[in-house]
Order: sequence, then structure tokens, then C-alpha cells
Amino acid sequence: MKRITFVVLVTCFAAHSMAVATAPAVQVSSVRQVVAHRGASTERPECTLAAIQRSIDVGATAVEIDIRTSKDGRLFVLHDETLDRTTNGQGRASERTMAELKKLDAGSWFDAKYKDERIPTLRESLELCRGKIDLLLDLKEKGATYVETVVREIREYGNPKRTIIGVRSVAQAEQFRKLLPTSRQLGLIPVPQQIDAFAKAGVETIRLWPNWLADDSLVAQIRRHKVQLHLNGTTGKPPEVLMLLRHKPYSLSADDPATLIATLDEWKRSQATLSALDDLVTSASDATMIPWVSRPGSSTFLNRDYEMVVLPQALHDQPRYIFDGGSGDRIVMKFGKPAVVFAAFEYNDTGAWSFPAGRTPLDLGWRLLTQNGYRGTSNDNLGDKPHFASIYYCEYDGGEQLSGLPAWWLCLAIVDPASAAKIPGYRRGTSGPIAISPTFSYEGWSTGERPLDVPQFESRKQWNAWQESRRESFVQRLVFPYDEKAVVATEGNVVDRGKFVQQELSVTVGGRRIFRFYRLAPKSATGATGKLPTIVCFMGHGKVQQLLTDRDSYQHACAAQFAERGYLVFAMENVGMEPNGDTHHELDRLLRLDGYCWYSLLFAHQQILMRHIFSENQVDPQRVGVTGVSTGGLLALSAAACEPRITAASVQGIFGSMRISFIHDRDRHCRCGAIPGLLPLFDLPELALLVTPRPIHISNAVNDGFGPLEAKRCLNRIASLYQQAGGPRPEFSEPPGRHEFAFEPALMFFQRTIGKPTNVH
Repeated sequence: MKRITFVVLVTCFAAHSMAVATAPAVQVSSVRQVVAHRGASTERPECTLAAIQRSIDVGATAVEIDIRTSKDGRLFVLHDETLDRTTNGQGRASERTMAELKKLDAGSWFDAKYKDERIPTLRESLELCRGKIDLLLDLKEKGATYVETVVREIREYGNPKRTIIGVRSVAQAEQFRKLLPTSRQLGLIPVPQQIDAFAKAGVETIRLWPNWLADDSLVAQIRRHKVQLHLNGTTGKPPEVLMLLRHKPYSLSADDPATLIATLDEWKRSQATLSALDDLVTSASDATMIPWVSRPGSSTFLNRDYEMVVLPQALHDQPRYIFDGGSGDRIVMKFGKPAVVFAAFEYNDTGAWSFPAGRTPLDLGWRLLTQNGYRGTSNDNLGDKPHFASIYYCEYDGGEQLSGLPAWWLCLAIVDPASAAKIPGYRRGTSGPIAISPTFSYEGWSTGERPLDVPQFESRKQWNAWQESRRESFVQRLVFPYDEKAVVATEGNVVDRGKFVQQELSVTVGGRRIFRFYRLAPKSATGATGKLPTIVCFMGHGKVQQLLTDRDSYQHACAAQFAERGYLVFAMENVGMEPNGDTHHELDRLLRLDGYCWYSLLFAHQQILMRHIFSENQVDPQRVGVTGVSTGGLLALSAAACEPRITAASVQGIFGSMRISFIHDRDRHCRCGAIPGLLPLFDLPELALLVTPRPIHISNAVNDGFGPLEAKRCLNRIASLYQQAGGPRPEFSEPPGRHEFAFEPALMFFQRTIGKPTNVH
């Protein structure tokens, strides 16, 4: 037998990189098109003639609307498939005639004064826009009849040259290019991988979602094709717009086009002032920084909806940098010429916005300009009383750098000494940076580079022994140890769900129930051996009905969908998230006193459930898959890691390094996710290596807060080792959508790995 040699490279997980700006540049001159998204939808009810007219009135250059077909074949404007959200009707809009749709109130949901607004037809919209504004059509349907009707109405009632077709496929782009050759096209690409195909199909512009911009190569890819870039915004306010402008878009959209236009105009007026920063600051790194101006009403931070309220008149319209609140300790600026920085510290005299170790700004060479001279809004505005901070200044010579500031502070101005001399209270030569040893960064330590915790192996036997040892460690460190044997019993009646029947089961320890799960058995499917391929659906944060019945939830009733396809399905309810309340935080708090946590219970219940499943007669033990999204994804991954009899795992909406994700994306995690003992041995890439040689599928949606970039980075780190250990290359999908279960990719994965049920009707 050929000897198997495992060559394990020391693979480092790079620290989460911050955006780096060197002499940050924002390009407002690139913007040629301002698109009102669904009309001026913050001021008027969306997708109505009132919203379109308001877009024209405020000076937008294009308005975007969504086109659907009524029951009697008429084209109308509505974003949602259903009427419930934006009208007084209910159900699918396509099941109503145009006459029925016209009777509905499409404005009162927004404000009672718009009670007379009706769902507009495409013809009405085209006639209103003709000669006044470009019209961007988001095509919500497919089919030859739909396309022909859209084209006919554009020709009859609109202006093809001022119509932009939002195409969602290459075939659609090619079809409309033949039918409307003079109309421009916006490629509404579903995933970044389709940039090349849409560009080759001849679209003039391609839309990227803002959260895709973390991958700088996508914008460069669009530029190589000489295609224009469109970016979606919402608020039109400076923090959002300035971040988008860094990518030099041709067009921007916003729900509030008036605010977007005002932001762009303000930037144009301020360019001469802001250009002074380029002379003073030669480089800025370790945090995203955007040049802006100080004045009442101006945004304070990029990531907060706070505004300046009061500051000294002499600081109005001064150039500054705006950055994320909480990232001030990562700000580093190097000055090419002498400069004076004015900043706000000592927020509300509470100790917030202050230097570490009890130091004051004076200790680090700053000098007081005015006590409590700054006022601004924040989370808790205390009615109409804005919060305050004191204003300090510090002088820097050319070649010196600003660093070591608190996490929270506010940059108010960066000017040359001559300009600073005009500001009352400033005294030249009285300040200067004083170097003090920085505080040790535990966050930096936690997210720093580290190798995979995997030793070298020379044989498959050694690899298997390492996996088994790690599984034992996982149980010892992370699984709650119930004192008595778990007992499974049925509860309630069997529920007929059409293509399958549903049975509730409970698990008790010492006569007390610890959790429930559900068994969904198809009525007609069989396996080749009389046994069924089986899928276990683990639950994310929420209620178990999200697995069983609620198709509109982020878990999309995935258990029911698999059962309808003929699979035997088990769905586990998370303890502490029962229908009558949510107690999981209290459970988590109590368990941490003994070194466990809420997840320790879930891991224990998961293992109890898996042992029961493999004891069932109808389960085909050679064809068992596990899946889930978010917390359910982590449970699916850990189940496959610890139970070698599981055949395949589809892990959704969670994969990546918990070191990176939980710290840098902490706002997206429930606090229960800080699992004691998970690190360093059981970060998610290491857990995935306990699954090999079995197939694994990772899915992170394009607009998921747990983004696909981090997932792909981690997969690339382990892919070669996964294969060297005998497994197939891990599969990855990047479906459209947000933080939600992607059913179709999971279904196709399981059909390949555990097979399709037979005799499914």
C-alpha cells in the first residue's frame, strides 16, 4: 500500500485588516447620476406617483421603480410581491386585476395625508417622467410576454433613450439589447462572480452592494471592463455617502435623494477647504478616515447617526477627518508640515472619551481651548439636552505623528499654525505630543496572527487518532454533563402536514424535560434498503416554528421543505427559546459560574439527539446529513465534528474565525456566543478539520453580516489539509440574500452526498 504522507504547513490566520487610507481621497466629481430609490421614498410613499414627482422636484436625475404584472396582464409599480406592507390590501398582487389594484390605498400606511395615492401603472409612470427624469426599471418578472409588454409600453409612452433597464441575468440583458438598443442597462448582478459575464453582455453599469466593497478587487474588475459602477445607499447622509464616494461611482441611489444631493453639493463647496488636509497629512492608517468639515448639523462619526449641535464659531467649516466611533485608538496620522489638531475629549465629564489609565489630555501634551465647548447628539439624548465635551488642541511638527488617542474622541479641525492663530483661545507653542507607553491591547492579542493548531502527521491512522482525541476534548471542555441517562418519549398527537407527518418528542433526565425535538416523516418516500436518507436541522436564534412552518423567517421552514422533498427530518428546539418565552441569557449567566454556558446545553442536546437518530430503524445510517444557519450552523458543524457517523454537513451563516468575527463583528453576535473554552482548540476552521474526510458545504450569503469574504479566507486556509486527509475540497456557495438559510444550495449538496429519496410523489 502506498504510504500516505501528510505535509502540514504552519498556516496563519491573519488579523482582521482595517481599511487603510493614505491621504484619503473622496471623488464626488465621478457621480453623474442620482437615483431616487422607489422614488423619494423617505418623504413620500414608495413606488407612487407622489414619490416619483418628489424625485423630480428635488433634482434627482433618475427614479427607480419595480414593475409587476396584474392578473389581467397590465403592468404596474410595486416593490413587494404581496400587498400587505404598502397598501390596505392583502395577498399576492399578481392575483388581482388592475381595476382591483386601483381601488387600494397605497399611501395611508406612510401618512394619512397620502390616502388618495394609488398603485400606479407603468404607463402613468412613463408619462410622468417623460422629458423630466430618467426612469430605471427593476424587472421583477421573467417571460416573453412580460418582456414584450414592457418594451411596448416604453416605446409608446416613454423615451427609450432615457430608460434604464435593470437586468438580472445575462439572457435578459441580451434580450433587451435587441429589443431596446438605445436604452441603457444596469446589471443587477446576484453575486460578484457574474461581473465578467454581465460586462461581456454589454451592460453599461453594474451595481455592487456596499458590503461587497470590502473586496477591493471587485471595483477594479469593473474598471477593467470599462463599465460604470453603481452603488446603493439609503440615507444620503455624509457618513454613508463618503464611504461610497471613495470608490468613484458613476451613479448613487438613495431613499432620500434630497439629502444625497445636499451631501454631494456640500462636498463640492468644501473641496477647497478639504484640499488643505492633503498638504498637512501625508499618511493616515489603521482606520477608515474620510475628510469632512465641522459645523452644526454635520455628522460626528461614520458609524453613528450623531450630529454636531454646538461648537465655537471659529471651528465652523474647518477641515477634519471623520471616522468610526470607537476606532479612535487606531487612528495614526503623520504630518508633512506643521499642523494643529483640535479635538473633543472628556465626554459629559463621565470619564468616557478620555485617555486610559486615568490620564487627561493635558498629560499627553494637549491644551484646553474651551471647557465643555462642544455639544452633540448621541444614543441617549436626554430629551432636547445634547451631550457635551471639552475642546483641546495639540501642535505637531512636520514628521511627527498623532497616535495613542482614546477609542472615542472627535476630530474637529486640522489646520496650519497660521489658521490656528485666528481661533480664539489658541496660544502658539503651548502644546505638543508627549509619548506615553500604550496600553496593552487584549483585542490585538486575541485577533493576532496564529497558526492552525494541527500537528504534522505521517499516516491516516495518526490523523484519525488526533481527530478522536480532539472530539474527546470537545466533550470534556464544552458539553454539559447531565448526571442521569436521557430518555426520549413521544408527546402529543401526530400532525398531518400534507406530504409528511410531524411528531413532537421530548427528552427527559430524571423525569424532567430538558428539550424537545420534532420528527418529520414523509408519507411516500422510501430508501433503496427500506431506510430513508435523513437530515437533521439545527435551530438558530428564534423559535422552532421557524424550522417547521414559518417560511418568511430567516430559517425559511427548512425542515418542512426537506420533508416535502422526501427526506426523514429531525428538528431540534433550542432550550431557553421555547414558545412561551426566551430564557437563554439567564441560562447562560447561571452556567458560566461553573465554566459552562448556554451552548454547553445545546452541544449536550445535540449529542443526545444524534445518538437517538442513529438508533431509529427508519434512518439509513450511511446517509445522514446535518444543517442549520447561524447558531444552527455552529451546531451542525460541531455535530459533524464530534459524530463521525454523520455523512455530510451544510453549515450556513456562521463560518469563519470566531476570533475575528466575535470581536470585530461583536454587534452581530448575541453575547451568548462568547463560548468559554471554544478557543484556542475549537475555532471553526479547526472544527471543520474534524469533519474530513466527509464532505462539507459552507454557505454565507452575499449580504450576510457574517460575510463570505471571511468564510472564504478560512476555507482557503484549510482546503489543502482537508483534502490531504482524504476528504473532498470543501464546497462553498455565496447565494443572494442576507442572514438566512439558503435552501436550494443545501438541497443540491445533500442530493449529491446522501442521495435523493425514491418514490417521492
